[in-house]
Amino acid sequence: MPSRSILALAALAAAAAPLAAQKPVITSSDQLPVHTYPVTEPASGMLQDSAAMDRLCSALERDLTHDLSHYHIEDQATRRDDYAALSDIAVLQGRYADALAYADSGRALESKPAARLFDGVMLRAFVAAAEAPPARAKETFSATLGRELDALPYDSVQEQLKSTTGNLALFTPTMVTGLVHGQYDPAAASGHISQDIAVALVQMAAGLRLASRYRDEAIAQLNRVIDAHHVEKADIWAARDVSLDGASGLTPVVVAINDVGTDVSLFPGRVWTNRQEIPGNGEDDDHDGYVDDVHGIGWSWNGTEVTGSLRPLAPFSAAEMKAAEAQMEGFHDLQAHLNTPAARALRSRMASLKAAEVKPLYERLEFYANYAHGTHVAGIAVRGNPAIRLQVDRMEFPYQIIPPAPTEQWADGFASVLRRTVAYYERTGVRVVNMSWGFSQDDLQQWLEANRVGKSDQERKAMAARYYNTVADTFRNAMAGAPGVLFVSAAGNSNNSNAFTRTVPASFDLPNSITVGAVDQAGDQAAFTSFGKVDVYADGYEVESVLPGGEHQKWSGTSMAAPQVVNLAAKLLAAHPRLSTADLRRLIIDGADTKVVGGRTIRLLNEKKSFALAGGE
Repeated sequence: MPSRSILALAALAAAAAPLAAQKPVITSSDQLPVHTYPVTEPASGMLQDSAAMDRLCSALERDLTHDLSHYHIEDQATRRDDYAALSDIAVLQGRYADALAYADSGRALESKPAARLFDGVMLRAFVAAAEAPPARAKETFSATLGRELDALPYDSVQEQLKSTTGNLALFTPTMVTGLVHGQYDPAAASGHISQDIAVALVQMAAGLRLASRYRDEAIAQLNRVIDAHHVEKADIWAARDVSLDGASGLTPVVVAINDVGTDVSLFPGRVWTNRQEIPGNGEDDDHDGYVDDVHGIGWSWNGTEVTGSLRPLAPFSAAEMKAAEAQMEGFHDLQAHLNTPAARALRSRMASLKAAEVKPLYERLEFYANYAHGTHVAGIAVRGNPAIRLQVDRMEFPYQIIPPAPTEQWADGFASVLRRTVAYYERTGVRVVNMSWGFSQDDLQQWLEANRVGKSDQERKAMAARYYNTVADTFRNAMAGAPGVLFVSAAGNSNNSNAFTRTVPASFDLPNSITVGAVDQAGDQAAFTSFGKVDVYADGYEVESVLPGGEHQKWSGTSMAAPQVVNLAAKLLAAHPRLSTADLRRLIIDGADTKVVGGRTIRLLNEKKSFALAGGE
């Protein structure tokens, strides 16, 4: 007889079509119902407490199935993620037929072809092993996984296989427990956790169950398949590139890197300079309201003015940052399946990591990622363009595992920062802005919960909406009021719809804005890229650029895709300085190639085509 969840799943499917028009329609994530769950111990303790985890699983499954059946959630990715959580719940409760059925429902909603192919592969091997005699469990897992992997088209799924191998190498019980302790134990101390935290705990617990039993076998099979294929995807980007190096008659173009800071010493001759300002004297020499704005302006997270183009290293030392730089290289190399000294060193460090060391390690790496991020972005933006003039507009984003709690004062201050920054762009002649950052209303709500602010999740939701609207409305209006500036935003790395989950600034849809998603070297959507409100896709996978001090690394993310568009925009303006912002945006989007992916048409950046279209401008 089918289990209760299989029956529930069948009922969901049968009811969905005829009742869709009668259900309340949910068009954005802030409209989703609020659910909380009582807890009596730290979240990290629940990973080992099967009774507590089972209670959480049952309550979470009840709410997820209720919402899927009683609401018409327009966002396909949200429904996909709900089914993935239901599948994890069934795994933890030993209901393997349910787990497979839920996974199949989620996979049907996956819009990325490569992800759809790979989804469920590990689960099917796990279920086969669970149903085998205990003495043959590992053998069965390995054989089943091997057959599943061999049946996949390698050219389509190679990036998923490589990143999964890298993730498994880092997914140790100590790392998971340490992260849960740092991120979720403070919220659990209130006696309740939100649905977001509940889902995260279930996902981690299910992942630990697989990894603790079959991690070595999974890595071995993944390595076998990867090593058997030595053909990398074709790189489409070199043939599309346009370089202005050596060109004559170019017009200088001011481009703002709105980020966490940039090492301007690495870009001689390509940096915007305020000649009326005397460097380092602590004075507002040109009386523009900013002290020492030699290469741009800067702000702390709470809205106070800071100076300097690169974020200071405090509270970390130069030695700690050098170690973090090497570990960051190891992380990216593991994700790309490169057996480098940095990858081996990171793998060894993770294997010996103690739980108390997880939070400090995480925060050092997060700080370094912030510290180096703007320089890496700038290095992509300047490529092949001697006429670019980088303006550095620095914002000090949090690096703590639990960011500071947003407040009314913070929202007002951050909104003021963004409004004043846009005014600075207009006054200093900025034509293009790169914004490889963002946060959502959901993020603010999670930060409030992590800091135990508010009496309930409903109250936190209202607070988050108010703070988000303050920032979003102010920034959107400021951008709209600066039609001479093209604002380029990264779409985000959450593999979700930024149209459904309201996000600053990626969700903004303005005549002078472009949101950029990430694809790999072959033009296939990156597994991590967000979608929804995306105007054009660009290379965001293993993109090489420079770090503070001059070292080079390959990083992945929509943060790396956005400056590819900025790079093209600045080149077009250098060659055709009379282009309006509307013309510039049209050339970038109309020059892109179209490609159908998972039933959606996306646009792939093509510099040569955009330049060809600009020939008559």
